[in-house]
Amino acid sequence: MWIFCCGMYRSASTLQFQVTTELVQSKEAGRVVGWIDAKRFSEVRDAYPDTQAFKVIKVHECTDAIQSEFLRGNAIGIYTFRDIRDVYVSMMRQRLKSFADIWQEGFLEACLDNYKKWTELPNVLVSKYEEIMSDLSHEVCRIASHLSISLPATASEAIANNYSLDVQQARIEQFKEKLLQTPLNPDDHRQMVDYHDEKTLLHMNHIDSAKVGRWRNDLTDLEIAHIEEKVREWCDRFGYTPSTFLRT
Repeated sequence: MWIFCCGMYRSASTLQFQVTTELVQSKEAGRVVGWIDAKRFSEVRDAYPDTQAFKVIKVHECTDAIQSEFLRGNAIGIYTFRDIRDVYVSMMRQRLKSFADIWQEGFLEACLDNYKKWTELPNVLVSKYEEIMSDLSHEVCRIASHLSISLPATASEAIANNYSLDVQQARIEQFKEKLLQTPLNPDDHRQMVDYHDEKTLLHMNHIDSAKVGRWRNDLTDLEIAHIEEKVREWCDRFGYTPSTFLRT
């Protein structure tokens, strides 16, 4: 059975992956595959032909090959979404790119398209970023229940504490120290933001700010208007406070 931790970019999908990994490993219920390029899933699937246990994967894109696993009853999804304006700002900061750069990549369209694909599939747990961050222990319980893993309340609290913002930041600092002491291949032209810890999937600048509503301060009125022109209906549906379109 495949477990896809498949949330929207910059919306605590890595946190869901970490929690899921800990739950599965604590019960010896499967193995962790880690992050993969979704387009390579068919290749990855062929590498585990006889594995009946859980196989935990982190992806963002929902491909035809992945969808087929859900439709065959051979997959579980764990998905999270966030105010897409905060998603946009967080992606800008994490990738060190401008508003225009992200816009030209079709980032908004990709987020909305994958949201629709993932949430229309069977057996997908859908969580809201703001609720995860306000009560991680409850999210741990939700994920455990979705995976049919029994979990006492004390265990959910312990797992939540193990992935608090402070603890995560400490992990990132440890990873930075380790990376800075490691000679880099001069032929490897990846930017530093692309390096990540293979176990936790945390990047060097993974957590910039977990603040909800930061888009109000980090985007200009014109940038907000551009985004909201595309996501008005989506924001309305999930109760995200509108801005420019309040006046239309």
